[in-house]
Amino acid sequence: MKRYFIYILLLVFICLSLPASGTAVDQTVSSGGSVFVLPVEGAIDKGMLMVFRRAFREAAALGPRAIILEIDTPGGGLNETREIIDWVRASKKGGCPVYAYVRQDALSAGALLCLSSSGIYMSESAIIGSAMPIVLSPLGGGVQELPADVKEKMLSMVRAMVVSLAQENGYREEVAVAMVDPNHPGVKDGDEVVCPQGQLLNFTARNATKVSSADGQPMLAKGIVSSLEEVLEAVGMSDAHVQRFEQEGADILARLITAIGPLLLGLGILALWIEFKTPGFGVFGITGIVLLLIYFFGHYVAGLAGVEEVALVLLGIVLLAVEIFLIPGFGVTGVVGILCILLGAGLAVIPQLPTVTPLPDVEPISVFNYLTEAMRSLLFTLLICFGGIWLLGRYLPKSSFYQKLVVADGLAAGAGYDCTAEQTRQSLLGQCGRSMTVLRPSGTALFSGKRVDVVADGEFIGKGCEVEVIAVDGTAVVVRAKALPSEDA
Repeated sequence: MKRYFIYILLLVFICLSLPASGTAVDQTVSSGGSVFVLPVEGAIDKGMLMVFRRAFREAAALGPRAIILEIDTPGGGLNETREIIDWVRASKKGGCPVYAYVRQDALSAGALLCLSSSGIYMSESAIIGSAMPIVLSPLGGGVQELPADVKEKMLSMVRAMVVSLAQENGYREEVAVAMVDPNHPGVKDGDEVVCPQGQLLNFTARNATKVSSADGQPMLAKGIVSSLEEVLEAVGMSDAHVQRFEQEGADILARLITAIGPLLLGLGILALWIEFKTPGFGVFGITGIVLLLIYFFGHYVAGLAGVEEVALVLLGIVLLAVEIFLIPGFGVTGVVGILCILLGAGLAVIPQLPTVTPLPDVEPISVFNYLTEAMRSLLFTLLICFGGIWLLGRYLPKSSFYQKLVVADGLAAGAGYDCTAEQTRQSLLGQCGRSMTVLRPSGTALFSGKRVDVVADGEFIGKGCEVEVIAVDGTAVVVRAKALPSEDA
């Protein structure tokens, strides 16, 4: 079984060395540098956030001239949006501008992403706005009503965020505020009321690109375009090499694995615990390692687990291997191995956040924001482990499956070791008999009318010779040819 364990370790290294599943697909080739296109399609949720983490890391590795967010989203979670905004700001801080191309809808969280960009371009039928934060009921049924103070606290944070983004990227503050707060003082362009007080602002492409009579600048977006190529032309990168980030099947698999991650981790550790309770290395050990491999592969693809987490898990697996193969029983080495795996699993839930200066008057995102989720996942894993150990200890010994794996309370003489047979063999010591077969060196001899399997003491003994038992070693009865009396005697 040791070689199977080595094969599994090799598989771990191979899988973790594979590149992430999302890939940048070439669409045009030119000598004008590259532009990285990142689609933002559908609701902005945890799954999309995982894709964004990897996509921005891939973009940083490619070093493009610009990143273009191709947006068509009804919105999504505020926490996920805030982290994506930090990724956008980190890219711009690194010298890579990020433009927003609103292909259809940029509502709610989509509007916030647009405000974080270096410039907004919209298709003819696009809409942007309605970014007031709301809380959906976890049990369904639509929007959940919040106490006035809680609602104002959440609204004030988003209001401060959009004002800071507007100031940072050169957008109109009153337009940004009107998207998130219906109690804004009103948005006007000269004497024209663009958005009256009490209403959330929604802009069509023509409204957003309308030039203000006050300063000659567009109200929000820089222009109306009909394709990505026109966006590139508008930003002066029409000769750029376009690389579009595309999701693949492994991304869907990674979302599923991260969703059921605590279950996989708990079952994997439980399988290893069962392996410790059984001799050798078998199906439970292989199952446990495979489950851990699936768990960390999913988190690696999702951009959560990095080199440090993988190193901890590999160290834990090596310590467990030492415990299984080299050290009898279960002791400190096995405990440390399990702790390394649990620590690596916990760190794999906490993402590596972008380094960026916090927005004014907005509490920055830190790893502590993810500790609650990590502790919840770890608690669920421990419940699976200890609950499984308790159930196995209580019910498994009574099952027919378990009875087939262990020795029963009593064995019949013919089913196992028989102490009377040992006593019978010991009684042959010193007795004389006759060989019934040739002994070379093993064969059969007859003692007091009973056939006995014997072994000659280092010499050839022919058939029919008189032999004497000189030793009984376990099941081996050792004989030698009996010396004939001398004729002179």
